[in-house]
Amino acid sequence: MLAATDDRRGTRQFTAAAGALVAVQLLHGAIPGPDNESASLLGTVVGAALLTASIIGVWAAVTNRHWARVVIGYIGAAVAGGFVLYHAIPVKTPLSYPYWGVAHSARLSQWLPVLAAIAVGTWCCALALPRRDARHRSTQTHGKR
Repeated sequence: MLAATDDRRGTRQFTAAAGALVAVQLLHGAIPGPDNESASLLGTVVGAALLTASIIGVWAAVTNRHWARVVIGYIGAAVAGGFVLYHAIPVKTPLSYPYWGVAHSARLSQWLPVLAAIAVGTWCCALALPRRDARHRSTQTHGKR
């Protein structure tokens, strides 16, 4: 009974994290960057693909698909890593749109969805990692009970 309650709580938390991943991507897309003239098309295309994959991941979590955790974990890692590489590194390349550096700097309202996407993507990735049973760890470190 307790294990079933923990499973439901874990599933709800995971579904909430997956939904938050969609929400922060939508919020980021709704707020224009500091200099849209220098934005690359890559961000729009990759962002749309990751948003679509995130929506599929939410559906998978809500419908209890066995592959939902793995998919959302990888999508969360891709979103977090993508936001770091695309916006947080202050070097302009044809494949990036830095939010700070020499050319321009984003306002707080523009940074908040970026930071939230990095945090929520990391959260999804952490929730997707296999959990070890505390009792199993206890018997491994302290011998059999």
